[in-house]
Amino acid sequence: MEYRTAAAGLAHEYWLAKCSGEALPSREDISPAEMVAFLPNILLLDVQEEPLDFRFRLVGTRIVPLLSRDYTGEWMSSIDILKAPGTVWQNCSRAVELAEPVYAFTPYVGPKKDVLDVEDLILPLASDGQNVDMLMVILATVQKTVDLDKKGCENKIDGRNTQAS
Repeated sequence: MEYRTAAAGLAHEYWLAKCSGEALPSREDISPAEMVAFLPNILLLDVQEEPLDFRFRLVGTRIVPLLSRDYTGEWMSSIDILKAPGTVWQNCSRAVELAEPVYAFTPYVGPKKDVLDVEDLILPLASDGQNVDMLMVILATVQKTVDLDKKGCENKIDGRNTQAS
């Protein structure tokens, strides 16, 4: 898998290294000291089975500005823009159901004009190696870049096409 951000690639490599055969890593297997390069991009979500819900346990310092506030301690079902049947909820649910990573892009609609979209990598964790009870989510922004054309005019490059501004 090729990632657009270093944080997602490093986190996936780290998670894979913590897997043991068919067993998923647990929360106890991961260490903040080993994740310094991508720690600010991490969300940890507790998984509640019945009814399915996700509680924000940790929100990284690079993520709080993207979300416009710190959701630590809150349940995803209580947040209008994140609750079911939204895309974020569906992606988290899929990671729990399949017990495997889910990779996605979420269009960014916040106030930061230099952000194109957000690369999402949802990595399941399981205390018993099989039943997902926590999600380690990596959120990393993909920035718009500005380039000058031959006339010195700005062109915004968004990874998909170039548009004159």
